[in-house]
Amino acid sequence: LSFPSFSQTLLKGEIANSGDNEGIHVFNKTFHKYTITDENGVFEIQVKQNDTIVFSAVQYQLKQIVVTKEVLNKEHLYVVLEEQINELDAVYIKPKLSGDLLADTQRIKTKELFTAKTIGLPNAHIKPPTPSERKLYTATHSGGGLPIDAIINAISGRTKMLKTLIKLERKANLENSVYDTFENTLLNDFKIPKPRIYDFLYYTSSDELFSQIVKTNSNIIIYDFMQAKSKAYLQLLEKTD
Repeated sequence: LSFPSFSQTLLKGEIANSGDNEGIHVFNKTFHKYTITDENGVFEIQVKQNDTIVFSAVQYQLKQIVVTKEVLNKEHLYVVLEEQINELDAVYIKPKLSGDLLADTQRIKTKELFTAKTIGLPNAHIKPPTPSERKLYTATHSGGGLPIDAIINAISGRTKMLKTLIKLERKANLENSVYDTFENTLLNDFKIPKPRIYDFLYYTSSDELFSQIVKTNSNIIIYDFMQAKSKAYLQLLEKTD
């Protein structure tokens, strides 16, 4: 028996835009496969039907393509990306502390004397909500009756502010996890100057693919992604210095 819809296929394609198409990130977020385009914008990646492929680059807008039967039947897939119209924010070279109090405090390592697991509490495997998550829950839920507080918080912007704060916390946690695992790699393999490591992580995490790449928990995928980002960052650093 054969099941073509579940079998993996090597999808070959090319970015059809004019200009520099080298180093564009191609990520199969369904199957957790990752590659980048070569100097001609050409790429190859393992896919199966119904996978979602994400294309990401600084100069182009994020694009997602669902792998249909028609896509699989193509000998060569040509992908056209929309140019990024908005100008990039300036990248400021910072010392080890970023100046963002939330991010910096998240990077301070402390040791806990006791944890729920060490003292055998029930449901110790459940991750407790952060203070910001608890505040958001309180701001959007009522104890019964009309949700007056939730409506007021939505109108005043408090709910939006708390959601933004949670996103910043999660982003900082992902940056910390990469730092803990790849600190020596960043210094020795990618040649990122030690005072610039946190700035490089801030630069890298601005890519919309960053969180998806880190959450794969695949050191190979994360390594390739960070390596591609390091080349672009060092070029930017040379122009800045």
